[in-house]
Amino acid sequence: MNEFIEKVSVVIVLYKVRYQDAISFQSILAANRGEELLNIFLYDNSPKPQNIINVKGLDIIYHHDPDNSGVSKAYNTGADWARQLKKSWMLILDQDTALPINIFEAYKNSLQEFPNVKMIAPLLRLDDGRIFSPFKYSFKRGFHLKSITPGEYSLFKIAPVNSGMFLNLDSFFASGGYNNAVKLDFSDFQFIERFRKVRSTFCLMNLECIQDFSDNEASFSSQLNRFKFYCEGALNISKEGIMDWLQYVAIVFIRAVNLAWRYKKMAFIFIYFNYFIANIFLKNN
Repeated sequence: MNEFIEKVSVVIVLYKVRYQDAISFQSILAANRGEELLNIFLYDNSPKPQNIINVKGLDIIYHHDPDNSGVSKAYNTGADWARQLKKSWMLILDQDTALPINIFEAYKNSLQEFPNVKMIAPLLRLDDGRIFSPFKYSFKRGFHLKSITPGEYSLFKIAPVNSGMFLNLDSFFASGGYNNAVKLDFSDFQFIERFRKVRSTFCLMNLECIQDFSDNEASFSSQLNRFKFYCEGALNISKEGIMDWLQYVAIVFIRAVNLAWRYKKMAFIFIYFNYFIANIFLKNN
């Protein structure tokens, strides 16, 4: 296992949480058990920096980004560091993913079973039992799956979310990595579209993780702010023609209507037309 760990860098993106309190960091710490030196790159998008304490078994690199440049910039920066450290694989995580203690054994076993696959991912479940990742990818949207078995899948049909992806660094850089302009929403969609041009399949492990996802509990003000980020992501994601634009126009409209209905507020509709649609015309004129 030591030889495997030496080839791996873990990238965790933080936002307004102490790194010691991040679920993903706690999971990695428990999984490594301080037995082997594991490289961890912490990319902190919070307004204020944190003090990092040495932890047995962890080689922690901390990067503070007060501008909150987003997850795409974070994963790309983490990949650059991993390449400088001559790592072969990168595990990317957000702060809210709970991983089982045998996570590294599972990635290693999957590599042995599927030696030609360059992307490996676990199954992520929400607290209510629904499958969060992977999802069915169709018409620029992700759809929840009711069930799925471990194995190798086409990235043109099924795709994982960002958190939990175990990526071969050579393939990552060959794909072009993440699109820095897509800061949060749609970042995984954009990356999958790039990566599948280099490698068309991924391996779904026989392993489950828990994803904390509090979207349904968010306040109106936080959802309104999040919807602006959603619109920004849809505007900045690379598109290959008019059909791509039309699909995103429809996707964002559906999102706006659903949020307006949930919160009984028209503000989401106003943002859709006054920000999203208005900026489409600005981008194309």
